[in-house]
Amino acid sequence: MESFKKYLEQFPNYTPEVFELARPYLKVREIAAKDYFVSHGKVCRHIAYIEEGLLRLYYLNDGKEVTNCFCEENTITTSYSSLITQAPSDLALQAIEHSKLIVLSVDSLHELYKRSSFWQMLGRIAAENEFVTTECHQRFLRDRTAAEKYSYMLENQGSLLQRIPLYYLATYLQITPETLSRIRNNMTRLRN
Repeated sequence: MESFKKYLEQFPNYTPEVFELARPYLKVREIAAKDYFVSHGKVCRHIAYIEEGLLRLYYLNDGKEVTNCFCEENTITTSYSSLITQAPSDLALQAIEHSKLIVLSVDSLHELYKRSSFWQMLGRIAAENEFVTTECHQRFLRDRTAAEKYSYMLENQGSLLQRIPLYYLATYLQITPETLSRIRNNMTRLRN
């Protein structure tokens, strides 16, 4: 839980008391690679801080998986629309690697909102960050060619690329695995 405490310390108005207020509600959950934190069609009842590991958030489009984002260590993740509305999730959160999560139920989160302005602010910041991330990803997909998308990922998230299976990366870039393979081969040829 030490890394979660350090994560919280970066936000304005953090005090050790706000962490202690949350501590009784926090649970550690480990998820094996390929297991789910949130499944399609299930109501999401938890939010998670990723202490260790890597998850992917994806949805189905005509039966095909489309990866929306990769969730790494030191980030918060959930199926936000399902968590907020308590309707079945149209997204799934699946572990790519064995992952260790610090989990908070939606009921506990609402209790923390009632008891602390810090937790209200953190909830607002998480929602704002989710909105910005989603908007930037949509623009990223819309405004770049397939090669530009891969190049950008290589330059800016190279260490993440080492952890992601190519099929998931292709669905994230919204290109076929064959196109991704061609782009990678062309880039290798140009470097040699």
